[in-house]
Amino acid sequence: MTKLRTGVVGLGWAGTVHARTMAALPGVDLVAVSDLDPAKHTAFPDIPLYSDVEEMLRLELDYCVIATPSATHEHYALALAAAGVPALIEKPLAPTGAAARRIHDAFTRTGTFAAVGHTERHQAPLAELARLLHGGDFGELWQMETRRQGPYSGRILDVGVALDLLVHDVDLVSWLARQPIESVTAATRTLAGPYEDTATATTLLRGGVLAHHHADWITPFKHRQVQVHTAAGVLTANTVAGTLTHHPNTASPPPAGSFPGVQGGEARLITLPAQEPPFTVEHRLMRDALLGAGPRGLVTLAEGAHAVAATEALLTAAGSGQATAVTAREPALT
Repeated sequence: MTKLRTGVVGLGWAGTVHARTMAALPGVDLVAVSDLDPAKHTAFPDIPLYSDVEEMLRLELDYCVIATPSATHEHYALALAAAGVPALIEKPLAPTGAAARRIHDAFTRTGTFAAVGHTERHQAPLAELARLLHGGDFGELWQMETRRQGPYSGRILDVGVALDLLVHDVDLVSWLARQPIESVTAATRTLAGPYEDTATATTLLRGGVLAHHHADWITPFKHRQVQVHTAAGVLTANTVAGTLTHHPNTASPPPAGSFPGVQGGEARLITLPAQEPPFTVEHRLMRDALLGAGPRGLVTLAEGAHAVAATEALLTAAGSGQATAVTAREPALT
């Protein structure tokens, strides 16, 4: 197999996981890392460290990961696009919708491939949930709920819980429903500052599906759940437990044009196929896309920009107390 020459910019928690994953993945050769803190290099003593990204880009990389603080994503992304180096950009794609669109446009203009690191899509329960929904196995989609809680990690200093955590879920519901988010209502609270520590929102997707969200980093235990209500019952993906549960709706078919109501049956665990860790899945897809398999399964820049725009609208809605439209270009939903 041809080995792709790769690099990582930013060796915080996410960048370190990316680098370790790339170093272990067949067909990928990690040849360079970059961080402004030389102490971060101790985790990768055999990989050349560059403080100057421009110098690193002269290595003719096949792709590069951007895992720096979100406020710097645009700077590094534009440099990669100008150099024609494909990129995998950690979520959020950018801290604002405008910056996300500029990144999208730069890669489009140069014809350079790029994707966004929304690794939650590659969690086994969520990947199987998407397969079942998109295959039509459970009928009409009625509504969705997401919950993402845990203690503050101390890793994120430049954004609040909405752009750090809730951005995952606005991406997930749009992906699961295969519809863009059109408007948001929301409330947030700041406890320690300078950004919000807890956020609750309702997103309205095209076609009328509602999705209810809660995210915080004030909870002393980790909770990650996506719940989908369908005509055939409720599917609950729990990525902490690694489970997908179906609570069936056993109500009889209704007369034409009427709501059937619901009736509960015995819950069952859905068997999940064996799957690699999410970061491994993401880099395998990135590797295969660049070797000719196409971008299937990766989060596009348009989708990443849509998630940022929806989260930006959420924060605007929380500040104004009013429903806020998501002003963004149409995402190329996969």
